[in-house]
Amino acid sequence: MAVTRTMSACPASGLVGCLILFALVATLESLTMYVLAKFAERYDAASYGTLVRRALGKKTAAALSAVTVVYLWGSSLAYLVVVADTFTSISTMHLGPDVWCSHRMWLLLAVGLLLLPMCFPRHLSALEYLSGLAVLGFIYTSIAVSFRGIQAVKSRPDPWSEITLFNVDVNALYAISIVVFGFNCHANVVSVFYELEHYPHPLLPGLPASPVAYHSMGPLAPKPYTYKLIGMLGAIITYMTIILLGYTAVGITGYLAYPTSVSSNILNTFSASDVLIQVARAAIGGVCIVSFPLNHHPARKAWEDLFNAVFNIVVLPRWLSALLTLSFVTSTVVTAMLVTDLGSVLHMIGGTVASFMVFTLPGLLLMNAAIIKHTAGSTATLRHMASNASEEAASSASGVLRQASSSSGAPTQHDYGNLTAPLLHKKSGFREAGFVFAPRKSWWAGLLLVIVSGLVVVVTLLTA
Repeated sequence: MAVTRTMSACPASGLVGCLILFALVATLESLTMYVLAKFAERYDAASYGTLVRRALGKKTAAALSAVTVVYLWGSSLAYLVVVADTFTSISTMHLGPDVWCSHRMWLLLAVGLLLLPMCFPRHLSALEYLSGLAVLGFIYTSIAVSFRGIQAVKSRPDPWSEITLFNVDVNALYAISIVVFGFNCHANVVSVFYELEHYPHPLLPGLPASPVAYHSMGPLAPKPYTYKLIGMLGAIITYMTIILLGYTAVGITGYLAYPTSVSSNILNTFSASDVLIQVARAAIGGVCIVSFPLNHHPARKAWEDLFNAVFNIVVLPRWLSALLTLSFVTSTVVTAMLVTDLGSVLHMIGGTVASFMVFTLPGLLLMNAAIIKHTAGSTATLRHMASNASEEAASSASGVLRQASSSSGAPTQHDYGNLTAPLLHKKSGFREAGFVFAPRKSWWAGLLLVIVSGLVVVVTLLTA
């Protein structure tokens, strides 16, 4: 869905400005995804909400859970709006306006009945084939739109006429929240990492295979302590590279081809009879359908975490969980029957709740970790904190560190004061010391992310 909408960022911010915005947001969101995975390992968390509850406390976790449900409900609604727009258009053209699937209400009702059983599996492994289909649909759409865009550029007498390299007006600011929404998938990061194998097959053979190698790569390089985290690093880089290349290709070719007349949904700019684009429309509709249950999975974890934080209900009864799933699907389907304009929805979601999940909370996690290390004070205190960790996670971490210590120049267990073990259920950091300054790079990095989040929210509200 986002690949058809982020095209609007290029006319808004200019050709070069758009590329800079894409690269900057992709870099920052890759960083925060890695931060979430790293702290998920440290706190042995199975979901984003569990991670925040263990690190920052129940109140912050409850706020995250509420924000997550709102965000995922809104993005799921956006998926259904795209599905309705896409398939009613295709059906009207090929089957006529009188068949049932050419009518928005009946089509969405059928899609809702299809999606409901897909939302009941509780593990992402049961949905792995759906995520693969979503990636293929995204790649096909990016290639199809770029191909038609290049053809349109060649037909223009002067491809550079009416092209702006930089825009610094209000329209450029409007693009920021849409791009933030387009790149993020943070709601699923912790769950994906939790279900990852301890020794995953590397997606990027060029990455160093051993945790030891990362400690000689300079101060700004990531420092994963386990093979599992190295595998997640490869997954993050692969995902973000595919998204960045797709958005860049569509953005450049679409803007050069239609600098002033492009629709916010670039697929609507091309001829309705274009077979290549019609298949792309169907692919985007399919991507949105398979993305809905992938969105629902973290939404379910979020409301379970919310019930745990507010009502102290650790495990929801099956009937209540099923009822909440039914309510989620039904409410989004009914609302999609009434809503047709996505621009303002994506703008507000990307600039507020998505920014909170993507930048604010990872920033607070970094600052909290810096405060824990700064205020720990002694090796005895650190050992006491590590003793609260689960035995399995602790043994896994120590095993990796034993491998590290066997190599020359590698960090040892003593060097890190047992902080590589998960810090479970420990009231420390913000909750113990308050918001204090910690002279560490992670504190400054976290503060920067919080400031970025605040600026994105302000810009969103000013341009709403």
